[in-house]
Formats: sequence, C-alpha cells, structure tokens
Amino acid sequence: MNDLNLRVAALKLCAHPKRFAELRDALVPLPERWSSDSHEFVRLFAKAQSSAEQVLAVKELFYKERDLHLEKIPLVELFLADLLFVSPLKHAVRNQLTRLFSDKALDKKVQNLEHGHTKDSLLKALLQALKDLIGKDLELRSHDSINDIFVSANACLQNFPYGHEILGESLELLVPLLPLGLERYWKDISDPSLELSPTRRNELYLYLQNVLRFLVSLLSEWSAELGHESWQALLRRADAIAQKVARHVDTPWDVRSIAGLLIGHLARLSGGFSGYLEHCARAEAEPRDLPIQTAALLVLQPSDYPEHAPVALSILQAVLAVGQREGNVSNLLVYLSKHLFIYSKSLGDVDPGFYRSILPELQGFALQHLASPTDSVRHMSSGLFRQTLQHAQAAGQVELFQVVYRQFEEHSASLGASCLALEQLVGVVGVAEALDQCPSLVKEIFPRFLGCEDSVDSLFKAMMVAAHKTQTFQNWHRLWFTQLLEALQVPEKRRSAVEHLMTQAVQLEPTALVNLLLEDGHLPLSSKLAAILSVRQLSKRRQEFLSSLKLELEQALLGLDDHTRLLALRFVVETPRPSDPLSREEAEAIELYLKHNANNPSAHLRQLGYGLLQKALQRIRLGLAEHQKRPSPAGQLLRDLLSRLMQLLARNLFPSANYGRRWLSLHLLRDCVDLCRQLELRECEEELPSVALGNLELCLGDSYEQNKVLAARLLEKLQVKSHLSPVEIMELLLSLRPPDSVTGAYQLQVYCRVQEVAEELPASHPPQGISEEPRIYAALQWCLEYLRGGLSLAQKDLAQAAKLNPLYGLLFASRHLLQQVDLKHLAKEPAWRQYVQDLVAICLEVSRVVLPVVSSASPEGHLPETRHHETDQPLTNVLSRRLASEVLQQVKTTPQMVLLCAWRSIKEVSLILGELVERAPLEEEERQKEQSENSFLLSSQQLEEIGELFLLLLAETKHRGAFEQAYVGFQLLCRRFWHSDAVRLNQLPNQWVSEAMSMVSGDGDANSDQQEQRTRLCSTRRSAGMPFMLQALICTELKLGTHATLHRCMQRLLEVCEERSTTAAGVTARSHALNILRALFRCSELAELVTEFVARGIRCALESLLAEEWAERNCATLLLAALVVRVFGVERARLESGELHVRNRMTGRIFFTRYPELFDYFHAGLQREADQMADRKGGREGGNEKRRQTVQLEAMLLMLSRLYPSSLEGAESSLNLSEFVPFLLKICRSHDLMTRERAALVVANFVSQEQALAEIRRIVVELKGLHLKFRLQKSLHFNANHWHGRLLLLLQLQRLVRWTSPSLARMQLHTLASLAAPFLQLSACVFGALLDVMAVILEEATQLDEFLLKDTSVLLELDQSDISRRCGEQGVSTRCYQVLCLHLRRLSGNTEALVHHLEELGEDYSHAGALAVELWLYVLLQRSQDSDQDVDHFNFASDTRKYYNALSPGQRQEVTLRLYESRRVRSCVLKMLDAPRYWSLELDAQLTALQPLLRDPGLELELLLQRCRDTSFSWQHPGLVLSLKRLIGEGRSLEWASWLPILEYALRLVDPVQPNYLRFQAAELCHLLGESGGGKIVRSSNPDIIGSFTRLVLLLLLDEAEWVRHRAAQLVVEQSGDGDAILPSVLIPRFLKSMLQNVAETAPDSGFVTRLFHLISEPFVAFRDKEDQSPDLDAEVEVFDKQEINLYCESLLVLCQVAVAFRESFASCQEVMETIDSLGLPSDLVD
Repeated sequence: MNDLNLRVAALKLCAHPKRFAELRDALVPLPERWSSDSHEFVRLFAKAQSSAEQVLAVKELFYKERDLHLEKIPLVELFLADLLFVSPLKHAVRNQLTRLFSDKALDKKVQNLEHGHTKDSLLKALLQALKDLIGKDLELRSHDSINDIFVSANACLQNFPYGHEILGESLELLVPLLPLGLERYWKDISDPSLELSPTRRNELYLYLQNVLRFLVSLLSEWSAELGHESWQALLRRADAIAQKVARHVDTPWDVRSIAGLLIGHLARLSGGFSGYLEHCARAEAEPRDLPIQTAALLVLQPSDYPEHAPVALSILQAVLAVGQREGNVSNLLVYLSKHLFIYSKSLGDVDPGFYRSILPELQGFALQHLASPTDSVRHMSSGLFRQTLQHAQAAGQVELFQVVYRQFEEHSASLGASCLALEQLVGVVGVAEALDQCPSLVKEIFPRFLGCEDSVDSLFKAMMVAAHKTQTFQNWHRLWFTQLLEALQVPEKRRSAVEHLMTQAVQLEPTALVNLLLEDGHLPLSSKLAAILSVRQLSKRRQEFLSSLKLELEQALLGLDDHTRLLALRFVVETPRPSDPLSREEAEAIELYLKHNANNPSAHLRQLGYGLLQKALQRIRLGLAEHQKRPSPAGQLLRDLLSRLMQLLARNLFPSANYGRRWLSLHLLRDCVDLCRQLELRECEEELPSVALGNLELCLGDSYEQNKVLAARLLEKLQVKSHLSPVEIMELLLSLRPPDSVTGAYQLQVYCRVQEVAEELPASHPPQGISEEPRIYAALQWCLEYLRGGLSLAQKDLAQAAKLNPLYGLLFASRHLLQQVDLKHLAKEPAWRQYVQDLVAICLEVSRVVLPVVSSASPEGHLPETRHHETDQPLTNVLSRRLASEVLQQVKTTPQMVLLCAWRSIKEVSLILGELVERAPLEEEERQKEQSENSFLLSSQQLEEIGELFLLLLAETKHRGAFEQAYVGFQLLCRRFWHSDAVRLNQLPNQWVSEAMSMVSGDGDANSDQQEQRTRLCSTRRSAGMPFMLQALICTELKLGTHATLHRCMQRLLEVCEERSTTAAGVTARSHALNILRALFRCSELAELVTEFVARGIRCALESLLAEEWAERNCATLLLAALVVRVFGVERARLESGELHVRNRMTGRIFFTRYPELFDYFHAGLQREADQMADRKGGREGGNEKRRQTVQLEAMLLMLSRLYPSSLEGAESSLNLSEFVPFLLKICRSHDLMTRERAALVVANFVSQEQALAEIRRIVVELKGLHLKFRLQKSLHFNANHWHGRLLLLLQLQRLVRWTSPSLARMQLHTLASLAAPFLQLSACVFGALLDVMAVILEEATQLDEFLLKDTSVLLELDQSDISRRCGEQGVSTRCYQVLCLHLRRLSGNTEALVHHLEELGEDYSHAGALAVELWLYVLLQRSQDSDQDVDHFNFASDTRKYYNALSPGQRQEVTLRLYESRRVRSCVLKMLDAPRYWSLELDAQLTALQPLLRDPGLELELLLQRCRDTSFSWQHPGLVLSLKRLIGEGRSLEWASWLPILEYALRLVDPVQPNYLRFQAAELCHLLGESGGGKIVRSSNPDIIGSFTRLVLLLLLDEAEWVRHRAAQLVVEQSGDGDAILPSVLIPRFLKSMLQNVAETAPDSGFVTRLFHLISEPFVAFRDKEDQSPDLDAEVEVFDKQEINLYCESLLVLCQVAVAFRESFASCQEVMETIDSLGLPSDLVD
C-alpha cells in the first residue's frame, strides 16, 4: 500500500513518484517574498540543514514566543502559511504545518506559555498566503506554476479543516483560474505543431488531471455556491474542455474518467441532468463515449432511480456492449470493471425494486470476466459478482442464483470460472442449496479434480468450512472428510494440496478426525503427521501417537521420501513445551535418523534436519538441567542418549565421510560439547571413543574451511595434549599447494591452543616475560623467521623462492593466529608491539618484491630473468602432489609458480594489513583518548604506508585475484577510517576519493604525482583495481548513514561519460569511468541507492557504443550488461519456448515509471533510426559509423525486448509502448539481420491481439500486391531486406495471434504458397523466412479445406535439388522446408502417403537424413514406458516435438506402428550404420539408438558385446544400452559367457564420469539381469560374475545422483520382496548379507571367496587410498577434494560393511579373514 499511496499522492502533486520521494527528503526553499528578509525567524528557518531540522524550526517558531514581540506574530503566521503552500505534498514540513494550523494546536501549551495565536489570525494568514500564491498575472505564468497552485489548493481539502475553510472563501479567486488552466493545457496537448516530447505530453496530461480533479472536488463541496448564475459562463468553458478530453481516445483513461465525472456534476449543477442522461443513453456504443456513460452511472443518486431507472439501464447496456465488443483491450476492461464495481456498491442505498433489471446485466459481465488473465479485471469482477449476489438476495432475485447453478452444471464456462462463481455464491446463500442445485459437485467434480485444480481445492475448502457450521459431524464427515481420504489414494493427485485441505479439516474437528486417521491403514504417514502437527491441542496425546505409529515412524525415517522423513523427525522432536523430556521411543527415533540420514548431500534437507535436531538438543538440555536438580530415570535416559549421540557423531567423522556427514556431525558435536560444558557433564566428553580426536585432526585437512573451523574449535576443547609435529606443520606451510598451507595454519592453531604439546616449537628465542598468549607469540615468531628467510631468497631470486618458500603459507598462518587473539590487550606488551612492527615491515617488503609480477602487462606469463637459463629441467605439475624441497629444486620454474606465489602473497599481505588496521589500536586515536604512549600497535607512519600500499595495489595491479583481495583489505581500512574519531584519519577517505576521481577524469589541475599515477592506470582488464578502490571507499561510508560520496562519485563519473571529448585522454577517462560505473551498478550493497542513476548510466552506455575506439565500446557493453542485470534481475533459465523468464521481464509502465527520461531517449533514438531506414530504403550504406549505430540500435532493442505492455497501459499515463511500434515497423527493414529479428520480436511484444491482426492484414495485402506484380511480370526492385523483415514480423505476430482468426490464417497460407517459387529464385533467405511462417501456421492446423490444401501443395512440387543448392549458397538450412512438407502430408489426411513420405526422408542421406533419423527415433521412443527420460537425453529439436504433437491420436498410433514394422526404415538405418561415418556424432548416436527400436533390428549379442568393449565411441552408449535392454528383455536365455561382458559394460556405465542418464540405464540393465537370472547368479561357479554383479549394485546404491540411488534401491527391494524401498545406507548391509549368505551355500573354496571379496571391495579400496590424508610424495593427489566426481560415496564405511558381511558369512575362511585384517579397518564403524 505504500507504493500505491505514493503513486496517488504523486499524481495529485503531478510529479513522478521517484521525483516526489526525493522532494519529501529535500529542504523546503524559502518563499520568494522572504528570500531576502532579515527577520530573525526567517534566519532561524534558513539555518536548518535537513528536513528534520526544518520541522523543529517550524515548531519552535509557532510555540516559542519569548524571543518575539507581539507585533511580529502576524508576520510569523504569514511566513508559516507561505511555507505551507510552497512545501511539497506530504513533505514533513507541510505535514507539521498542517497540524499546527488546527484547533488542536491552538489548545496546546508548551512549558505553560501561551503561544498568542488565534483561529482568526491563522485563517487570515492562510487566506493571504493563498491569494499571494495565486497572484494576478495568470497569463504570464508557466504551466508548472499554475499546476503548483492547484496542487497546494487541492491538498487543503484533505484532512485540513482550516484549509477547507479558506478555500470556501477563495472561490472567486480559484474558479476563474480553472477554465484557464484547462484551456492552456489542452491547447498545448492538442497542438501537433508544438512537437512535444512524450514525457512532456504525459506531464501535461497529469496537470490536466489535477485541474479536473480539483474542480470535481469543488463541485462536491460547494455545489450550492457554484450553482450561481455568475459562475455558469466559466463552468461552461470547463465543460467544453471536459467533453473534448473525455472523448479523446489517446488521453489516459484516468484523465478521461475524471473528465466524465466533471461533465456529470456540471450537468446536475446546471439543471440539465435529465437531458444529460437521455443523451448518454442515446449515444452510440463507442469507446470514445465510454467515460461519459460510466460517469453518468456513478453520479446517479438513490433519489434519481424512481425517475431515471430505465435510462440507467439503457446506459449500462450501452456500456456493456462496448465491453463485449472491445473485450480484447485490457486497459478498457480494467477501467470498466473498476467503475462497474464502484457502481454496484452505490446500489446498496437504492430501493431494490428499482435495480432488479440492472443486476442481471452486472452479473453477466462479472461471470464473463471471472477467469480473466488480467489480475485487476479478475479481482474487480469477483467483487462485482459478490455485490450483485448480495443485492439479488436483498431483492429476492433467486433466478440470478439459478444462472450460476446452470453454468456450473452445463459446463458452459471454464472450470476455474465456474468454481469461483459458485464459491462466491456459497458465501451468500450457504452450502446446502449449492449441493442441492449442483449434484455434479459430489458425484463428478470433487472426485475428479480435487487435488488437481486450485479452483476446485478453493471451492472445496470454502464449502467444507461453511458446512461445518451447519451440518452434523456424521454428515460432515461422510460428505467432506471421506472425499479427502479417497483423494489421497489416487496417485495422480497432488498430495501436498490434499494434505493441506486435510489439515484444515482436522483443525475443525481435531479429536474425532485424528482417531479416524490413525485407524486408516491405507493412509500415507505424511498425511497423518501433517494433520496431527497442525493441531496444537493434540500435543497431550503425543506419546499415544508415538506408540501407535512407532513402526510407521521408523519406516518413514528410513524411507526414500524426503518430505515424509522430515515430517517424522519433526513429529518426534517438536513439542509445544521445550521442557518436555525425550521419551525412549523419541530417543531411538532420533538415533535412527542421525545414523542413516547424516550423509544426505542435499544442503536444504541438511539445514532443515539440523534445525530439528537442535530442538531435540534443547529438550535434552532442559531435561538434564532438571535431572541435576531432581534426579530421575528420565534424566538418566537423556544423559545416556547424549553420550550415545556424541559417540555416534565422533565416529561419523571417519576419514572418507562425505561433506554432508562431516558438516552435520561437526555442528551437532559442537552443540553437544557446549551443552556438556554448560551443565558440567565432563563424563560425556570422557566417554568419547578413542578415534574421536584422530578423526577431528583429520577434519583439519577437510577441503571446506567451515569444517576446519569447527574441528579446530572442538580439538581446543577436547584435546588435552597435542601430538602434532611442528616440523610437519612447517612442511605444510611451505608447500606450494594452497590447501596444504590452510591445513597447516589450522593445525598450528590447535597446537597453540591446547593445554600441553608433545613437541615444542624449535624457536631460537623462546618467549620470556610474555603474559598474553605466549605460545601463539612463539609460533608467530617462528613463522616470522621463515618469512625473513623466504623474503631474503625472494629478493635475490623470486622464482627460486616461489618453489622453495612461496611465503603465502606463512603469511596465512600469521594472519590466522592473529585472528585468535585480542589485539587491544596485546598493545600493552612491548614484545607484541615489536612483533607487529616487524610483521608490517615484512608485509610491505613482500609486496614490493612481488608487485612487479602482478602489475606486469601479462601476469600469467611473467617469468623473472633469473629463470631464463632453465632449459633442460623437466616440467612437473607441482600442485598435483606435494614434493620435497630437494625434488623441487630439480623442477623447471614456470610462470604459473611465480604468479601463484605473487598473487597469493599480495592476498595475504592485504588481508593482514587490513585486519590489523581494523582491529588494532591506532596511535592517533589513542592519543586523542589521552591514553599512555605505548598503548597502540600501529603508528601514524605505518598507517600512511599501509594506505599508500593499498592505493598502489589497486591502481597498478593487473591480476584480478590480487586486486580483489587488496579490495577486501582496503575495505577494512576504509571502514575503520570512516568511523575513526581522529580527525586526520577520518578525512583520509574523502581525500582518496578526490584523488581517485582526479586520476580517472583527467582533470587538468592534477599534480605531477597524480599525472604519473594516471599514466600507470590499467587501461585494459576493466581498469583492474580502480573500480574496486572507489567501491570500497563508497560502500564503507554507507555504515555512517550518509551517501554523499556515492552521489559525488556518480555525478562526476556520469559527467565524464557525457563529455564526448575525442582526444585520447578523453577516451581513456570515459573508459575508466564506464568500468567504475559498472562495478558500482553491480555492487549489491548499492542496489537501491544507484537506482536514480540507472537512466543516465544506460544513456551513457548506449552513447559510448558509438565511440570510435574499441576500448570504449567494449567498456560500454560491459556496463550495459551490468545495468540490464540491475534493472531486470539476475538472468534465470529461459522457458521451454525460449522466452525470457518472467522475473527477467518488466512491464513498460513500471520501467518508465522508474526511469521516465529513458522514454524520450528511446523514442528519439528509434525515430532517428526509422527515418534513416526510410531514407535508405533498407539498403546498405555507411561504413564503420553505421555499424556502430547498428550496435547501438541492437542494444536498445535488447532492452526493449524485455518489456511488455501492462494491463494498465494507457490508464494513468500516456507513456505507452505502442508509441514505439511505428518506428519499429520501419526498423524491421534494416540491413542487419539481427536487428530485423529483434525488431520483429519487440513489435510482437508491444502490440495487442487486435493490433497484431491488423498488421498481419496489411502485410498480407502487401504480399498480394507483390504477387500480382510477379504475375503481370512487371519489373520491380526487389528489396530482400524489406521483405525478409516483413516476413519475420509476420512470423512473430502469427506466434502471438495463432489461429484466433482462421480466415486470416488461410489467407496467409494461400498468399505465401503463391510466392514461394518467386522468392526461391530471388533470395533463399526470404524463402526460408516464408517457410518459417507457413510452418508456424501449419503447426496448429488440424485440417485444411481441399482448395487451400491444393494451393499449398505446390511447395511439394518444387525442385528439391534447386532448393538445396540455393539455400546452401546463402547458408540457409533446408530443414524448415522438409518440416513444412511433413505438415502438408499430415494435413492431407492420407496416412499411407504420410508414412511413405517419412520412409523416403531417410533415403537421401545428405539432405534429409538427419531429420528423418531424429523423427523416426522420437516417434519410436514413444512406444517405451520410460520415453520421457530418453527423449530428454537426446534433446530433440522443437520442430520435431511440435510435429509429433500435431499428429492426431490415430495418426500417431498408425505412424508409430508402421515405422516400427517398416522394412524400408530398417534397410535405411542399417545402410547408414554400415556406411562411412561422414555425419555428425549426434546423428551417429541417434542411429545407434534407433536400431534396437525397430521390429527386426538385426542385433547379435556377440557383435553387440564387441562394440560395447570398444571405448572409442562413447557417444554410442545410449544406443548400445537400448540394444542390450532389447535383447535381454526379449526373454532370451543368456549364456554364462555373456554375463561377464554385460556386467563389465554396466560397470563402465556406472562410472561417475558418465552422464546421469547412462548411470540410470545401468540400473535398468542391472534390473533386467536380475529378473532374467537373479537366482542363478548366486549359484554361479564364476566368482567374477557374482562379484561384478554385487559391485554393480553397490555402486548404483552409492551413486551421486539421488534418482539413480533411489531407482537402484527400488530394484533391490523389488527383487528381494522386502516391502517398501528404503534408503541405500540401510539397504546396503541387508543386500550384502542376503547375497553372501546365498553364495556361502555353494562357495567351493577359500580362493573363490577371496576372489569375490577382492572384486567387491576393489573400487572402494581405490577410493580409500585416494582419500588417504597422508599421501606418498610420489603419488598423485588432487588439489581440492571437493573436485572429486562422486561426493556421496563413503568408501571406508562401505568397506567396513563389506567386511562385516564377509565375516558373518565366511567366518571359517581363514584366507579372507586375513585379507580383511590386512586392511586395518576400524572395528566400531559398523554395528
């Protein structure tokens, strides 16, 4: 509502909403007469620096008179009155003055002093101020100043009694001004010679609306006074203008509406009201008269109906006739529905006998538009319909109810509209009558559509709630609740929608319904839980529900449905009172959930589960606190549960645990430890398993830093003595691999924080006399020593240092340790102060050493000269494995090593210095506080050096990673300085801003240093760090609540861009300014603050696209892209139709309301381009300048293509998108193809259905004229660009209108078919566009008449070789012609001919082979049950999908069967498979997939398996899988010799690098193998077959894709017959146990069992070795664990499960037991 109020207020002010918002915060200027006044009260107001201070000044002037003489009070009152009238509407000063000029203010005393004001004196001052505001020389006043008079005067009518009173006394001054304003405004609007800009014309319309609104208000308030004869001449002038305005169709509807109301009020005032109504009733039903006629209805009073009721009916019928005829015009319907709704409300005071004939008319309109796609029309119609029903009930017109019932029963309207109408009727007459009159509700509608249609669900809910008040429980339950239970049993229903309705029902009858739910064994558990959890009153029966649902809850916690699992957990842990202790059943359920759901890879489910488990921990905490006060068995149960949970969580951190398990376990373990510390339960910590600390230390090497942080904190709390080796830590810190240095830093943190260490640091100078963090100080000094050594080496040979001591690891460790201490406390110790000084000095020196690398023109290729002699040393990927220093010395130095060392060192230096400035005590601040001299860590000199370093880094650094991190550090520094109390520090950011702006803009007054720095600014790489510098300075100031720096920078940058200097310095300055603007517009912190600069930014970017220098044009495109994202949001995935997502689009009304100046800019730009198109006649002219203009035009069209008309287009503003259409139509003939296509698309977006149909008719007429010229063989100049543009426009318009006008569509087909042959001869490009249009028309055609079919069939007679040759010459695809021929065959109705044509398509390999194969494959895939997955994988073209959908059901069935059995298709496919593969890989893959879909595919298993072994044709895998499934599914018995190759191939498919589709097909292949020989597998004597099959099932159950895992789980459960599918983590042990127990019965010897174990465990042993935390130096390791392919599989856990299964089944096999023991698996990981 705030936006709406703002818009309404802005319209009354006649100002743009955004401009109005700015006015509300701006200072109120002094009135003109007081601008040079020297009175003290004037100076007091003038001194105010903000609107808040002005408000205080006004109050002080009104109330405090001790400093004023009594004779000055009238002057003060007059001054305040003048201020009131010059203040903007709703400004804080105006609001305050309105409150002061009131009786309430006169009665108020301040400090028991009388203020001296009286009502008469205040009214006198207001009246004088109003007279002075109006003045005398009205003819000389501008339009704007006259509008200001009306705005201020009109505001006096709104909650301002004193203002209302003075207006009544000023009518003789105001009324003469009103006709004058109307005439002046309308004269300028209607004068075409003035050539007003669109925005100025729109502003005049708003001025006009203000005058009309004010005059209507005056007539409503003082009709008796204005009815005097002396005013009639003036009012007749106003009426004449109002008549013109109301009938002017280009005027906004809001203005016309008020003009119509004015005409009605003037007619009543003049005494000609009856004649006025008769005239409205006789007027033709035209849109131009609609405002006058609707106003006639609105001005009717209850007393008028006895005389004028028939006339009112006639007027209403005329109005509705316009709405019926113009139903496609959305803004007209919006206007009409709104006014009819207002009119229906006015009927409430009328005697029912007078509107009985009116109600059916209103009801008819409402019913027609209840389901309107326009929201405002739909909502207004719904309100109108309800008002009509209420009036009908009052008048006893029950026949209107029967209309609704008949519509519902006869299905004469859409289901949504019928349900909405019935829902409104039920609200008026009740449920019982609706059920009696509409028996289909219960018999058909609810059983069929409940849970499928939102409108039916809404109706059901409304009736169910209403029936509960009137029906008995038995009848209500039988009629409503039973239907919900039945709907839940239908799989096609949306369960969530039905469950929502069931929740509503249970809330009505909680006790009785819950008992019925629990007794229903067929009801899903999620429905039961959702219903129970929705009713708070049922919390007392939780334990009862837990006991009765225990088995179902356990099954749900292990089930595959995520929603049900979370509902079950929520049911277990949530209680109305958190102090309720956990029961044994709840504790078991929580343990069960945590054991089998901790490894869930879904972040969303993980967060939800963690939140619920936190609630359980809260209940445990409260229960244990109570237990400590009053011990009880329940408390002991909680204590045991907490201990078991902590042990489970500690074991969950085993080495190969995935990220989800580690994240959840670490967070919960941290919460449990904190709980133990709060309650002093140290014994729970002592009961942790022995592997807990080891697992936590392994987590320090986790790829995700958040896990490192949690693990380090837990180790600090739980570990008493650390066994970490400082030597190994230093090896990690000196490693070239960044993850190693991070791990080393966290290990060093733990080492410093624990109570004891097994090995002391090898420090040369152990800390003495250090009271604050001595171990951290020693570690930092230890790192500092290595830093000094590395810096010394880098100063001599940076390349050598990059290999042996890359510095960044030590710098990161130093920064990380400093983050653990309080720097304010450290400032008191000299040793710490000295360390900080040494660290800062080293950081500054490190930056100087590596700066040449990151600031070079090409940092990625920079190599110091000292390394140029390395020619014979080998190249090694030093990031893939950790190498010893001796080995590194033998490795050749590469630029990548040097760059890694340089930019990461810059990163750490920037962050260290930034964090020190942010957290450390500063010298100047401490001195200002008068603290001791030695209470700071950073001196003023060091701050200056740090600031200069940041400026240097951001100005000169070219490497993005380096200056991005410098930006982070500089941001910390700026934030500290902006908030600093030290004056010099607080002024530094402003100084840096000024210097930066001077460097960027190239001001001539810059000093020599700035000139030198300007030359060193990076002119490429998007100005490198300069945008980040200004972004940091601007964003950090926002925390102060001021935006001065932002406004100053934006204004200056935009001015630089708008200065179109052609010098080299000017181009460079604009390039830097554009890049900086891009960064500021992209910044999320400035999202709303930069909105006011967006319009100027767009203009600057578009103008820079015309620049001569490529660099400036490139910067402009980047800025424009950033602005598109800022305006339309982050790009979202497009719809299947290719259209933009709705959230990336905007109505033209909203866009030009936010950025009104762009309307004139786009209007002028498009008009200029259109005029140039008309002059050039679409030819090619101009050189580089014209190409740049084309790019600018393309950018404009790109932005306009994201706009679409609002339903309120033309309602409140004249800035309509249709204004652009005439220019866009001319631009469609552009010489540039992309411009033509974009312009045609924009035209289709901007026009309505009626406008589109009219333009299509014009194009068809043009095409017919062209065809006539061809027939007469007249010579003509064929402009290919023109006709191609017209056809592209026809294509887009046809997609918009579709077959709404069948006759027009047939005319298009006839005309286009006759032009196909001439266009082919003249231009293949135009011919292709013609085919596209015909294809779009035929896609939705179901039949064509004989004559039209004959006319269009001429395309089939064209020479295909000629088409191919001509299209090939111009690069036009012939695919559209082939698709068009297919549609023509389809519409002929001859299925035999259609199939024959489909068979012939594939015989021409070179031309139609690709389309034929794709179409055959798509059609034949529809025969399979899982066709959706196959179709999605092959990614068929849209024309293929549309063609198949266009076939009738009978044609589909016939075509599919005939193609399946076709020998010609089979022959063609086999020939293409055997022919040399000169076609694309995509076609080859489709051919391979097509072969097994034929009736006689000619597949041989041996040859097929041989092809499966070949790894060089990976694109054929989908077809090979389909072939194998075909052969296995046909029921042929597989020889044992074929089993192993099939399993090996399936294992290749299930590899994590394969697409999800192939891995899913591997699951299907496994299912077929299990069905064909599942029982024989376990009895096989070949361990390779059993082992490969078991391995395949395990890998599928552990697949990263959830849908593959779940499918595998369903297949395993189906084959075992155990019941419902459960989580793979639960299923794996059961599957292994069942499989191995069956094998144990027939296993011949120990070698068989050992071989079986190796086959099953082999992939997981490999995973485990890969995840080893201490890899061998010679072994290849990944740089980042998070880049692994399968993030779900936990190899160690699977190995333990396999080992347990083998121990249970083969305990007597000594060889396999020894093999298992040799793996060293943990014994407590698996139960």
